[in-house]
Amino acid sequence: MLLLAGLTACQADGGPASGSDASARSAASDTSDDSGRGVRGEPGDDAETTTDPQPADTPAALPTFDPATTVGGYAPDFPKDLLGAPDDATVLASSAVPGDGRLTEVTLNLTTSRSAQQVIDQLAERLRDAGFEESASTTFSGLTAQTTFTRKQQHKKPVLETVLLGVFDEGERRLVTVSGSLVV
Repeated sequence: MLLLAGLTACQADGGPASGSDASARSAASDTSDDSGRGVRGEPGDDAETTTDPQPADTPAALPTFDPATTVGGYAPDFPKDLLGAPDDATVLASSAVPGDGRLTEVTLNLTTSRSAQQVIDQLAERLRDAGFEESASTTFSGLTAQTTFTRKQQHKKPVLETVLLGVFDEGERRLVTVSGSLVV
């Protein structure tokens, strides 16, 4: 999940700039020669510095994704039958990469208009039908809803599979993250 935060100008004491202080700062940044440069000191003052500004048309670097991540759909080998998104959901990204032993590390990020409880219930039903048991979540988080499911596979060596479900309510939609370690 990607969250963006805005920054605001603050006074040294941490509060927002007041009108008179903002006016004083604005007047201090006025230029005396209309060159676009602020006044830094008296003419000939050695304190003036020069910087090379970045060209305005230089694009910012975009984030890179692990090659195993599929943006806007399901990654190869992602267990859609078990962890597929609700019908009305938009899949933002998913991944399925080999983990320890027989386990595959999976993630799914999506948005949906369903309620947090409806999303949890739909995924929980599939997980319970596949033999997973829900664990009580006692960890506090900023999520609207979260839960954990585990299943122990009994083979030559027992394997513990885990799925974590987290839902964040954004008003009209929910952001959902599903992650875990599964035998796929």
